[in-house]
Amino acid sequence: MDTARQYDGRVIKSFGKRFIVQTSDGTFDCELRGRFRLTSEDTVNPVAVGDRVAIAVETPPYGVIEEIHERRNKLSRPEVIKPFREQILVANCDQLIVVGSVTKPKLKLGAIDRFLLGAENNGMQGVVVVNKVDLGYEKQMTRARDAYTMAGYPCIATSADSGEGIDELRELVKLKTSMFCGHSGVGKSSLVNALQPGLHVETGEISESTGKGTHTTTTIELHPLDFGGYIVDTPGLRVIGIWDLTQEDLPDLYPEFRSRADDCKFRNCMHIGEPDCAVREAVEAGEINRERYDGYLRIRDTLELRSTHPKG
Repeated sequence: MDTARQYDGRVIKSFGKRFIVQTSDGTFDCELRGRFRLTSEDTVNPVAVGDRVAIAVETPPYGVIEEIHERRNKLSRPEVIKPFREQILVANCDQLIVVGSVTKPKLKLGAIDRFLLGAENNGMQGVVVVNKVDLGYEKQMTRARDAYTMAGYPCIATSADSGEGIDELRELVKLKTSMFCGHSGVGKSSLVNALQPGLHVETGEISESTGKGTHTTTTIELHPLDFGGYIVDTPGLRVIGIWDLTQEDLPDLYPEFRSRADDCKFRNCMHIGEPDCAVREAVEAGEINRERYDGYLRIRDTLELRSTHPKG
């Protein structure tokens, strides 16, 4: 007779072949039922942090994942060893909090744009946070606000040291699952700790020799917040969410382009020189941020072309 208790829960941490699952009756250390271990040629991990699962528990605190519920969304990157395979970083995430810094390391809108494309491509709300504003560099903060508020993204100035912007950020993450991302050294982990002191998420320091951050966070973990919701802290990531895009996919992932694309002459206008392009007209009129547009052209050049265009 089967005496195992059944629970629905959420994966909050994974390490190797073990998964910590949070349920209404506490957390359990679970392994996967054998049939899930047969990963496909295209995907590394059949279950990811953030997945909602059904588990069976016969000998607490150990259990077995019996079912993986349908995902609302996922955020992935290519596997390091075999880049044609997908590594799912987090599932069922509401928003991507993209963190940059005014300096140390310097603000790079191109890096922020790539993370925002990952959010758009995976059905998540994008939020831009510019950290370390206590160090000054007001022009850098103005530069970010000009680019992202015009595109429709929240753009928050923060300082984990002075506390500026922390209350505003806390309201944005309350009752939601938010993934923090950005290059190493921008202060993601420090912001996490400022939002909820006591999490003791490790923080990285900037290398004096390279000016770049060191990778301190080594695992992805879902942290329950006392005021409701979860946050995900990640290693400094350089490729996320757009590794499988083509040039034709790209224009629709810019909110400020989408709102004007219907006014372009060509249905599948790529906004790179076609006649009567409403997006380019908006750039010239100052209604679309030129730095964002120039970044779009650079990112487009790194992607593969799927088909020819334009067609009327």
